[in-house]
Amino acid sequence: MKGLCQDQPFAVLATQGEGQPYVSLISFAITENLRQIVFSTPSETRKATLIAGNSKVSLMIDNRSQQPESINLICGLTITGNAKVLDDETEIKKWGQALTTKHHYLKKFVDSPTSNLILVETTRFFYVRRFQEVYQWTPGQAS
Repeated sequence: MKGLCQDQPFAVLATQGEGQPYVSLISFAITENLRQIVFSTPSETRKATLIAGNSKVSLMIDNRSQQPESINLICGLTITGNAKVLDDETEIKKWGQALTTKHHYLKKFVDSPTSNLILVETTRFFYVRRFQEVYQWTPGQAS
């Protein structure tokens, strides 16, 4: 799970609101212990608005682009968690640096006054490999 999270640059973020799910492609960074995920979005986006109304999110990370030969070689990870817009300057600096360390090309975007940093506190992981092997892990529990 950790390797997949660290190696993949993008995730699909699922939010919900107005009676509908909504998904977005995001660039993200995750902590070494897999407990926090950070990403940035302009403050006036649908995802920012939906997170403000409902903090429960899900992210999907996979390696399908690297395994075109067989579905049995694809690994996927669904992560559930609670998201919040960061508003503390110290936290914004810390998490902005974590994100731009992985995605240096996002520096201007992350530093823009019209962008928000979103922090997701992870609650559960569902790891699928070989098409049907499914493993569940909750941060804070033995692995």
